[in-house]
Amino acid sequence: MTADVIPQEFGALARLAQQAGCAPDAAEILPGDVGRRRYLRLRLSGGQCVLGVVYPPEEADSRQRWLAARAALEGRVRVPRLIADDLVGNQIVEDLGRRDLATLFTEEPASRRPYLARAVDAAAVIAALPDPGINPPFTATFFRRELELAREAVFDLHLGAPLSLAERTVHDAWADALCAEIAAHPQALCHRDFHGNNLFLVEGAVAAIDFQDMRMGPDAYDVASLLWERTTLDWMTPELAFRATERFCGARGLEAAAFARRFERVLLQRAWKVCGTFARALSQGKGDVYRKYLPGEVRLVRRLLSSSPSDRAFRDLFEPRVAAVLS
Repeated sequence: MTADVIPQEFGALARLAQQAGCAPDAAEILPGDVGRRRYLRLRLSGGQCVLGVVYPPEEADSRQRWLAARAALEGRVRVPRLIADDLVGNQIVEDLGRRDLATLFTEEPASRRPYLARAVDAAAVIAALPDPGINPPFTATFFRRELELAREAVFDLHLGAPLSLAERTVHDAWADALCAEIAAHPQALCHRDFHGNNLFLVEGAVAAIDFQDMRMGPDAYDVASLLWERTTLDWMTPELAFRATERFCGARGLEAAAFARRFERVLLQRAWKVCGTFARALSQGKGDVYRKYLPGEVRLVRRLLSSSPSDRAFRDLFEPRVAAVLS
């Protein structure tokens, strides 16, 4: 390994890689995630790769939760192999490759149905596991905070049209009712970020990464995360989603019609939350990629609003305001 293979700031990681027999001949700095973790793809002689992960001191809890979640999943769901850990914030882990499930969905459209089926199978296995107690469960308060941030991001920041006091009352009554409803759904263990960018096809099975936020929550949560997220919006159909949820119910022994109703309510909460995520990013000038995805999420919210009084009241203020997003 030459001195400049791994950047100097990754010196401790370089030493760990050498100790683990993973001395690379090239290194590639990878994009970070929502935390402050740093990632390197290390290419070994022979063309194989491993990943180097650096947790800064403020991410020590995230590292511990990742280790605990991985231990809970290992042997049940395919997860990256832990090759080395120096116990002070540096890890060498298995590299599952560059082509996540979202990429495969795009590059191999004829295989979307079988890939979705394998992902649903992995979600069903996770849902059946006992709570390892790594994170507190989802609550109505947690979900409600997400919708409050969505309201602010879409109406105030992106559209520049804050709700009036009366309109705010309508939104809040709708959000309170929806969050209380989904928090009361049957509970199951949730990956928390179960979508195409965190899933990989490995030896015929779907493998998961980014599982450190795993917790108990509504039993439809992970399936809702998988379907109609940003990498599936352009091609997902109700029929394809129905087949996926039907498969999940079969694996879990759930009554399909009741689950479908729960699924749509959880999906509604997530869709409005995601609208807020995209709108906030746009208001912060973070790129037109979010402008591409926001209309699809807005249409999904509109489709999922039911005939209940609170949903109808929110629809009446929602539809005229978001027309600008859809134009």
